[in-house]
Amino acid sequence: MKILLVAPQSKDTILGTIGCYCKKALITLGYNIEIFDFRRSRYLKSPLGSFLKKGIKKFSPSLPRRTPLINFLERERMNKSLLTVAKEYRPDILFVLMGDTIFPETLDKIKKSGITTVNWFHDSVLAPIRKDFVQEITPYYDYFFIIDSEDVLNHIKIGAGHVNTVPLACAPEVHKSVNLSREEKKKYGSDVCFIGTVKFNRKDVLTQLSDFDLGIWGYWLEKTPKLKRHYRGQHVFGEEAVRIYNASKIILDIHLSYGGGNKPFNVTPRAFEVPASGAFLLADENPLLYDLYEKDKEIVCYKDEKELKELIKYYLNHPKERELIAQRGQKRAYKEHTYKKRLKEIFSIIEKNG
Repeated sequence: MKILLVAPQSKDTILGTIGCYCKKALITLGYNIEIFDFRRSRYLKSPLGSFLKKGIKKFSPSLPRRTPLINFLERERMNKSLLTVAKEYRPDILFVLMGDTIFPETLDKIKKSGITTVNWFHDSVLAPIRKDFVQEITPYYDYFFIIDSEDVLNHIKIGAGHVNTVPLACAPEVHKSVNLSREEKKKYGSDVCFIGTVKFNRKDVLTQLSDFDLGIWGYWLEKTPKLKRHYRGQHVFGEEAVRIYNASKIILDIHLSYGGGNKPFNVTPRAFEVPASGAFLLADENPLLYDLYEKDKEIVCYKDEKELKELIKYYLNHPKERELIAQRGQKRAYKEHTYKKRLKEIFSIIEKNG
């Protein structure tokens, strides 16, 4: 089977790292694959793109590098390139990871050429910046795989022929226990750690933990004064995140839906990457997690901030118990929650319906 994997292949974005993990898993599974990175800036590196950049910089130095004109031209060029690659490679399956810059008409042409169109959407389909796009694009996919539970279909219309829930996963070649130097332990370590985007309820929860030895990594719009001394580095991905997990005693998972009265429809990537790294995960309570791990034996969950503080204190004082839970979580992640297993499931569904 020939697969055209349409996904970024970078190590400095969430989607890019997932793209790399999927590439590795597909090759391991024995598929014949070709890669098309829909986010790679082909246009800006062209002679015309360079000319436009210089002109913008000369006459409007205050404008951002990527103006609406440049973005439009880049998307036009990318979509034409994708059509050319699909025509020349002639895959059995076009396998897209999100594909936020792919035009509906591009997918329509590819689909009409006899190629099966598939999307594995790495974000919640209910995310405000995604919902309209999802409803517009899904009629052009034969298969649309979501990380949300199928309950989400009560809140959004997805027009693909087949819709299935397939959560994200871990990559054992990256997410693993690692030996750290003394310098790395000092640089990356803390009693309590959070990696992710610090906004909304997450900022409020972390503020209540400011009396702990807390390390905050990831992206934040601004430094909250009470948390200022806890901020470490931004834009943490892949192997560096794994070093942080291995250096820290307790890793927090705070879902964006936590505390807001909203029902969580999915679990975060941390639910797979942290246990796979051999680290102890303390997550906000989410019934979906209990379908993936055994509660209090492979992961531990908290109901509110009061219980969170109590659990942090307890597990900091019980390292052997904490380490045993981490070991069990890693074993479960490797057994059931790898990208290889997820992709095997996805293509089994496609083959079954094909």
